[in-house]
Amino acid sequence: MDSSLALKLEQKYDSLTGTFERNPVEKFAKELISEAHPFSLLLIDGDNFKNVNDNFGHKVGDIVIKLIAEKIKSAFDGIGIVGRFGGDEFIVVLPDIVEYDEVWAACNTLSLQFREFTVPDYPSIFITITTGLSRFPQDGSDYDTLFEKADKALYRGKQKGRSCFIIYLDSKHKNIKVLSSDSPTTNSMQLISTVFMLLGKSSNLKISIPYLLTFFTTTLMIDHIAVQGKKSLLFSEVYSLSKGKEFSYIDNSLISLNINPSIGIFCLTDIHQLSFVHQKTLECELEKQLVISTFYAEISYAGNFYGYLRADATASRRIWQNSDMDLLLTAAKSIAMALYFQDKTLEDL
Repeated sequence: MDSSLALKLEQKYDSLTGTFERNPVEKFAKELISEAHPFSLLLIDGDNFKNVNDNFGHKVGDIVIKLIAEKIKSAFDGIGIVGRFGGDEFIVVLPDIVEYDEVWAACNTLSLQFREFTVPDYPSIFITITTGLSRFPQDGSDYDTLFEKADKALYRGKQKGRSCFIIYLDSKHKNIKVLSSDSPTTNSMQLISTVFMLLGKSSNLKISIPYLLTFFTTTLMIDHIAVQGKKSLLFSEVYSLSKGKEFSYIDNSLISLNINPSIGIFCLTDIHQLSFVHQKTLECELEKQLVISTFYAEISYAGNFYGYLRADATASRRIWQNSDMDLLLTAAKSIAMALYFQDKTLEDL
């Protein structure tokens, strides 16, 4: 990076992380815009960081934030300016890096920094990041517009399951509405109500289940979601941007070994965790279908087992959120109840 550009940055540092404060980074971006100097703007957010503070306390939380900052600074050393936006959120300006391949490479370098992220003395802490990026002048001629579009890309990454980076593209992200977690539109009760509404579109589950699966792929941005019966995939929906396209039945006996009997679910953020519990057969079956993260919820009711509601991520690891799992489990139990009261099995549909 040109040293004359860096000199424009006010030397104000965040006391915890040693990165720049937010205001001078934003001012620097605005200076670049005034000089028509191309750059990329990145918004970076730690995934599930609240769980660290809740479970380990704010002192450990501060340690984790410092480690996150170190990883980000290392990834962009010499090519960008890193600032702390607040909490576990960071803002980065990359002058002269705007071509798609260059931007992708820079973001991938950052992602690789977090592949082996560990916290000394706290091996159970699992942290990833999600990044949203916009570019000047491609995505806007003023800072507010660039920030809004980077925020949309970040929001899309959060929807997609976190632990990823999204480069803003008008064709894909223009119509995204960034909503707060307490917005009525994203409220869990609203989403659960939608599940019941979609399943009630028809008394014939063969018609209503596909509506439900489409809702999940688009709303939760799940690469693949399916209803798996006792011997085959009976309903299957693949997200248009999914890395994997060919999905097939995985023997229920391999899944049942892992189901939590108290709640009827099984989830993995990284299928390679299966190696540690000597379940290589299941790991290989998932690998063949390019699955990286997977989730299963039992479709069962009143002692009757019908199959599984299955969800897969292929492009990157997905950290299954409680809200996502609640929604999927609700759908699985709702399908099971409908089957029970209609005295049918999935294979009857």
